[in-house]
Amino acid sequence: MLRKWSAVVLALLAVPALALAQGTGKVAGTVTDATTGEALPGAAVQLLGTTLGAATHLDGNYYIIGVPVGTYDVRVSFVGYQTETVAGAEVNTGYTRELNFALQPGIELDEIVVAYERPLIQKDAVGVPRINTAEEIVALPVRGAAAVAKIQAGVVSKEGSGSLNIRGGRSGEVRYYVDGVKSASTGVPQSAVQEQEMQIGSISARYGDAMSGVINITTKSGASDYFGSLEGLSSNQFDVYGYNLASATLGGPLVSNKLNFFISGEYRDIQDRNPRNVTTYTLSDAQIADFVDAPQGLVVTDADGNEFVVDLPATLAHGAYVMLDENGDIDLSEGGLRFSDDTFVALPEGASVNFIPISRLEQLTERDFTQEYKKRGLKSRTLNFAGNVTWNVVESGRLRMGAAVQTGDYQSGIGGTTETFRSTIWQANEYLNGQVHARWTQYLSQSTFYQIQAEYRYSSSEYHDPRFGKTEADWC
Repeated sequence: MLRKWSAVVLALLAVPALALAQGTGKVAGTVTDATTGEALPGAAVQLLGTTLGAATHLDGNYYIIGVPVGTYDVRVSFVGYQTETVAGAEVNTGYTRELNFALQPGIELDEIVVAYERPLIQKDAVGVPRINTAEEIVALPVRGAAAVAKIQAGVVSKEGSGSLNIRGGRSGEVRYYVDGVKSASTGVPQSAVQEQEMQIGSISARYGDAMSGVINITTKSGASDYFGSLEGLSSNQFDVYGYNLASATLGGPLVSNKLNFFISGEYRDIQDRNPRNVTTYTLSDAQIADFVDAPQGLVVTDADGNEFVVDLPATLAHGAYVMLDENGDIDLSEGGLRFSDDTFVALPEGASVNFIPISRLEQLTERDFTQEYKKRGLKSRTLNFAGNVTWNVVESGRLRMGAAVQTGDYQSGIGGTTETFRSTIWQANEYLNGQVHARWTQYLSQSTFYQIQAEYRYSSSEYHDPRFGKTEADWC
């Protein structure tokens, strides 16, 4: 059994040029007169649905720091000018979203609403980050953070494996973060992901010891209105691999404008976690049961010189020996071998025995197998949970507490000479990964805020042969 745990406390003081606290981004830009191009000082910039906003400076510039990751409608208004709103502006963790406004004079004109378009180049990015929003992840033909990462250029992964090799690096050189907490895995329900960022090669110094790449996941938060989703998938009616999945999310206010929540869960049950669309050499259940009952045998030569193998039952006691007659020779009077634990192995008359046991599996030939389209599956079950609450304690400060848990079990082959036999004598693996975190963010002024984060991580894994149980008491 393997267990790991750790606790980390992180404090960060951020100013506009360095507003890179985990889980937040920045909105900045200029507001000008559309006719003259002159700056408009004192224009009000608001992130609708939040308490965040700013007023433009004398040069028309503005910035809003400590903005939680998500999608916002940004509205600008100024006396004597037409109000303008950019709908659906994305704010990514650790980056600045530049939004510039050119307001039209005239107070009687209707408000202008502009649909946001993501810029082709992220100006303040180190290297070329690949950012996928919640809408994009849902639309992709893959599932899971690792699968989303696999489709990026520069990433290689062995088929059927969750490990990633980025730009030639080892899989252990990839670092995972969930809500700013370094994580051993990406076991977060897909429906809980607000944004997934991937950095390859040129990695920001804020990620410390990351070498090949970084996968940074930000989960969703509650909102002023209730929202949720239900999802179910099953392949039982279409194939023999038994892929079943159920997922649910729920979020909304607990106390209006004060406290909101978000929870999500995902359960996945797979009857064959590594299916193959090819024919496979297989053994029948009867053959497999026979090998389990008698994995070893003795080579016997009959009176005509023909060699064959007789079975040694798996129930043969440890240390059991062959019974001898009164002259000290092997006693064959019963027509076979009698062992001290009363096990009996029949032999033909006049046969000689080589008493060095051999593996019966090694005697298999191609004729002993049949070809089947479906191989025997290795099962797996996974339960993922993620949730958080956000509390606006005071107007200038908020507390976000969250947790994520991944638990499950899966089978893996541990012996034999064929895919089928490995899949039958299998090893049981169980695991539990969890993390909790709390983050306090407080704005000291329009240009300064600080963030304090505490986190705790735990992971454990256990594996055993189910034929013998988990503990020493089960073996006896």
